[in-house]
Amino acid sequence: MFTHTLKNLAVKTQTPLKLTWSFFAILVIIRFMEMLSINTSLDTTDISNYLAGVQFDFLFASITGVFLIALFALLSQKFHNLGVGLSVFAIVVGAMLTWSLSEYFITTQIPLDHSIFVYPLNEVLHITSSSVSFSYAMMLKGLFVAGISIATPLFLLKKIKLKNTSMLVGAAPILLFLLIFNNITPDIARFERNRGFYQQINKTTFFAKSILFHLGKDEIENMDNINYITREYHELRSDLRFKDANYPFMRKHDEEDVLGEYFEFSEDKPNIVFIIVENLSRGFSGPGAHWGSFTPFLDSLADHSLYWTHFLATSERTFNVLPSALGSLPYADKGFMTLIEEQKAYPDFVSLNDILDRAGYFRSFFYGGWSYFDFMSVFLEAAGLDYMLDELGFGESFEKMPELDEGYSWGYPDHALFERSMKSIDSLNTQPRFDLFLTLSMHEPYTPPNPDYWVNAFRRHLQENKNPALHQRQYQSAELLLSTTLYTDNAIRQAIKDYQKRPGFENTLFFIFGDHHAPLADLNPLQKYHVPFMIYSPMLTTSKKFHGVSSVADITPTLSAMLRDNYNLMVPGDVHWLGQS
Repeated sequence: MFTHTLKNLAVKTQTPLKLTWSFFAILVIIRFMEMLSINTSLDTTDISNYLAGVQFDFLFASITGVFLIALFALLSQKFHNLGVGLSVFAIVVGAMLTWSLSEYFITTQIPLDHSIFVYPLNEVLHITSSSVSFSYAMMLKGLFVAGISIATPLFLLKKIKLKNTSMLVGAAPILLFLLIFNNITPDIARFERNRGFYQQINKTTFFAKSILFHLGKDEIENMDNINYITREYHELRSDLRFKDANYPFMRKHDEEDVLGEYFEFSEDKPNIVFIIVENLSRGFSGPGAHWGSFTPFLDSLADHSLYWTHFLATSERTFNVLPSALGSLPYADKGFMTLIEEQKAYPDFVSLNDILDRAGYFRSFFYGGWSYFDFMSVFLEAAGLDYMLDELGFGESFEKMPELDEGYSWGYPDHALFERSMKSIDSLNTQPRFDLFLTLSMHEPYTPPNPDYWVNAFRRHLQENKNPALHQRQYQSAELLLSTTLYTDNAIRQAIKDYQKRPGFENTLFFIFGDHHAPLADLNPLQKYHVPFMIYSPMLTTSKKFHGVSSVADITPTLSAMLRDNYNLMVPGDVHWLGQS
């Protein structure tokens, strides 16, 4: 009886066992396709990481095998062929998903995670269509993966017969892995940089784990929960004077003016210019940059500026830079600007725009793309704005960035943004002004005007500034990004020159900073937020570098304190700001 049961079990599990091992073989093939396709140098450590990652592919295959065994237990008696068909279909879907996520990583150098939920579906499609250019090579790879996903399991099912001993040998590692491994991804704390972690993970299990964590995170369900979290937050920020537990962020605005001593102010209120640069990263800009600096103009400007060497963005994408820079606002669930998805209006908030409005400033926003993206235009209107220029206002005199294969362009390049904006500034002829720029050219897929010129400029610059610790292939993988960085740096140079020709330049403050770090794989978790930040002005009496850690959320508290103490601007006594001077 016992022998008969074992034989019956062997017959039922033979097919799913073959399918499990075939799925594992497919995952390993995809892994080595990624290793050979990745556009960076592969040293022995990288190869070791990819080899070590095979165990996580096997774990993914083993978990899949458990479901296949359960499927066959239900279907094997009467619907064996249906079970085979469904299993092969599941393997094809799993393989194609793994390959797609691998291709995403090859393109962006960052694996896809729950951040896909940050954007509404229409914006996910907008990003994908504008950032990923499908090629014949990618199509052939996709067809190859689909082909082996069908052929491998069918070959094993038809050609390989397993004896009972072989069944035990084949099943033992699967059972062992399921019993021993308690995490489907490696421990990120073991890695000094993200690169090794990204190389080891199975991209599908990482994606699934991230989504499950995001969906399963604790919700604030009742007032007791809110009160407890509020007390924790107030204790964490015990240096601030909070007002009322019913308004968790509300506190006294008693910031010290830490900037005024570096300026010789005139009697007139200063013009204020924010230049927020897409993807501008400390990894390739400023002193001690890991890749060497590819922003020669900004570097020279930093020598005559106040410059922060350890400055942090507050998100990994652009969606949080405006709420953070202008209002020091909380992140919320998917970024403060997306709150408008769930309610008719934003919660009341105090922004830099409000303060400048009361002081008589004319407030403008200049952007070369679709201003509704991430609800930017909705947020800025709520924050207070007098004028907005986006892609609809450029006219036929300016040419958009080159279209991708799908016929889409992100918008107008940075030199066009500044040139067109100067025409608006001249026609409006208002002072004092607050001019807010958000650049666009340094967004994937990195297509500056006259790209051959900037690629050659990159190669010349590289000969003079190459970091000997980096391999030539690493620079080749970042060639488009870094050549576009040189272009944007030059566009900012021209913008500053244009400001010099206009009235009020001697009384202008320039704040220049990155919105987030570029997607480079060779990072540790904190470096993903490391961006340049400088304040330049003809009113500066000295230049200085600050090495303390500050963030984009500190800009409005710091600037408002300076304007309050030096120009008597009316600043609210109570604020909700997360940052401080």
